[in-house]
Amino acid sequence: MSSPITTSRNSTVALEPEGSYEETPIFGVVKFIPRWALPQVEAAVKDFMVTSHLPAGIDVHGFYYQTLEAIANTTYLGGPGDFWLATYNGRVVVYGLAHISKDIDQKLCYHISQMWVAKEFRGKQIVKAWWEQIRQRAKDCLCGHLSLTSSRNPKAYERWLGDGLTHYADLLKMTL
Repeated sequence: MSSPITTSRNSTVALEPEGSYEETPIFGVVKFIPRWALPQVEAAVKDFMVTSHLPAGIDVHGFYYQTLEAIANTTYLGGPGDFWLATYNGRVVVYGLAHISKDIDQKLCYHISQMWVAKEFRGKQIVKAWWEQIRQRAKDCLCGHLSLTSSRNPKAYERWLGDGLTHYADLLKMTL
């Protein structure tokens, strides 16, 4: 049984079961993750933890389970936030977590806390198209800003994701 994806245009498409073949990846916000995709999402979270170069001192075990909790809350439990998912030929190729909060100027901000893209899709034009869907979703949610968290070089995101994305702040942390 396929699970629906609700895209930013309020249309619904179905995630195909494992072993099916799509001409192009299916990408959008999901409220249910198909059972066949669950182990792949878990593997993607683990890969995200490696490829994003988590800062020193992060409890990786805690981070992993906190991420799974956030995914469960935004999907199955109907909590706030969005879980983005792309599948292609029965494989998970993108996942992302986003939520709405107020920015320092009190405008609504669509914040992407995690976004993982499978290695073979990184740097591809389709990722820019997906980014535009995310930007449109932020606008549809009445947000005045879109932000993302990165532990990597923000200049790369500025170059790749285009106009309007600038380095905004660095996050400093102190252990008490």
